[in-house]
Amino acid sequence: EPALTEPPVTGNRVVDAALADLAGVSEAPVAEQLDRLGAAHEVLVQVLETSRDAVQTPIPGVRPR
Repeated sequence: EPALTEPPVTGNRVVDAALADLAGVSEAPVAEQLDRLGAAHEVLVQVLETSRDAVQTPIPGVRPR
């Protein structure tokens, strides 16, 4: 499987910035990897939590819970 050369683009500037900050993380020392992965995780958790508070538009074909 080829390595990613650029982070994926989601269209959400906060998520995209968090993903961009992970570029080259595998070459960093382990302690730095953990710090960077933890920071990205926190950003993604925050985005997901705030999205739950927003008004959700139903997705066609997906039954609401």
